[in-house]
Amino acid sequence: MFLELSGFPLILLAIIAFIVILGLIICLHEAGHFYMAKKFDVLCHDYSIGMGPAIYKKKGKETTFCVRAIPIGGFVSMAGEEATDDFTKVGTKVGLNLEDDIVQEIILDDAKECMVRGEINDKDLDGKDGKDLYITLMDDMGETHYYQVSETATYVFEKNETLQLAPYHRTFDAKKIWQRLLILFAGPFMNFVLAFVLYLIIAFATGVPNYDSNRVGTVSSGYPAASFLAPQDQITSVNGVSTNSWWDFQREMDKLYDNYGTTVNITYSHNNEEHTATMETYTSIVSIGLTNFGAKDFTLVKVPETEVFGLEVGKSTLSNGKNSIRYKAEEGTLSQGDYITKISIDGTIYAIESWSQIIKLFKEMNVTTSVDVRFEYYDLKEDNTYSLVKLEDCKSIEPYTDELLSNQRIEKIAQYIGVAPEYHFSFFECIGVAAKGFWNDFTLIFRTLGILIAPSSVRQVGVSDLSSVVGIFDMVKQYIGAGFIPLLSLTALLSVNIGVMNLLPIPALDGGRIVFLIIEGITGKKVPKKVESIINLVFMGLLLILFVFITYNDILRLIH
Repeated sequence: MFLELSGFPLILLAIIAFIVILGLIICLHEAGHFYMAKKFDVLCHDYSIGMGPAIYKKKGKETTFCVRAIPIGGFVSMAGEEATDDFTKVGTKVGLNLEDDIVQEIILDDAKECMVRGEINDKDLDGKDGKDLYITLMDDMGETHYYQVSETATYVFEKNETLQLAPYHRTFDAKKIWQRLLILFAGPFMNFVLAFVLYLIIAFATGVPNYDSNRVGTVSSGYPAASFLAPQDQITSVNGVSTNSWWDFQREMDKLYDNYGTTVNITYSHNNEEHTATMETYTSIVSIGLTNFGAKDFTLVKVPETEVFGLEVGKSTLSNGKNSIRYKAEEGTLSQGDYITKISIDGTIYAIESWSQIIKLFKEMNVTTSVDVRFEYYDLKEDNTYSLVKLEDCKSIEPYTDELLSNQRIEKIAQYIGVAPEYHFSFFECIGVAAKGFWNDFTLIFRTLGILIAPSSVRQVGVSDLSSVVGIFDMVKQYIGAGFIPLLSLTALLSVNIGVMNLLPIPALDGGRIVFLIIEGITGKKVPKKVESIINLVFMGLLLILFVFITYNDILRLIH
């Protein structure tokens, strides 16, 4: 374990890690927009990490860099996105400060002293035609005065708040379509770059599996192999078949699994001495969340204090304390230490004989519609006594459908003995592993979106299963205990998620704005600013409602 923490220290560290992870992802996302905007000479007023009131500000040459109170999201405020015409309508009284007869400040605070004050009679603060910027004021005597305005002049508001004036050629809208597309795409692109770099770091730090060797790299504590094997041992045969590489070892293990086997006979070399070992695999029926991890016995044994035979259930709780058994509605009690004696699948009852039998039942089960699974089992009580829970009293368990498991690249059955090959460093293989990790995360998001919106005979995943920042914080808290490398992997996954989600064609997101640009490119006309703003505002409201709904579900999951 990386850190054995609990209570307040764990929560404090999780908060710090959460802020750092989201801050890094958001910072680089906005840096992509900012860099590309500056590259095309777009004036950027603000570069903000977080939302809400600013807790830190630093004024650059043109841009104010801000850290805001709520560590969610961020933005780059580009010229042309604000309605500056509202500040200087004809008839508005303003003040001016000049330097060398050129306006450097337009004062919009009536209480602030200035060199000249009057009512706007005429102005051109855009310079679309390439001419000088100017403003004309009518003084109290009714006389009109013409003033040239600097392209770097600033509006000055109450409390000395300022905003640099933006001539048209420095606004986002003035740029060519391909330039605007690159500015919008640069944010998600930086998320993809961050994820790939993190996967490179992970690959370079851990190396890649050496499948050409039969040498053991790691043995997982608490797994069957831990009683026999040690790192650097060489597995020379599996079930009587010679294994000269990890490819050979995996092939023989796959043969065992394909035939529903659970018993493994291994010959191995330890300190140049040959040894043999027979062990039972750890088995996980992933489709319903049932395992024998941590069970004392993997074979059929008598239930304590009875004459009935059953299989002991292993750890059936997740790392967050929730029951992993997939109860359909009301929660049941099947958990670690219980003994299962019968299983009912859609009313067909089987007496429990072995884990091999259970593996066969679930591997051959074609789950395309809702399936009702129930167990008869002896429930372990707090006083270490057992009470029988009959089939009709067992709460209904619903397996994941084959469609869902296939979509998420998850096997219905997982079997382990707890060994892994040794790792070695290979520059090009590390790049390949990093690229594969990135691609898996990238495609995972689209596959998940597919099962969320595609028609299905059984809807097992919905909007309520999505995670908000509360859910992300809970994940960070769990990953802290696993180590630094898993935390980097989570950061990479989140970064890819944010990149892809921002590219979805939803107004108010980068992808939605890209759609407006594509429409402009096809029709040759810009979508009216007012129409775009209304659409963005409506969808922003809908996204906020969705965010609140997901957050509410996250909080309920944490409570329960």
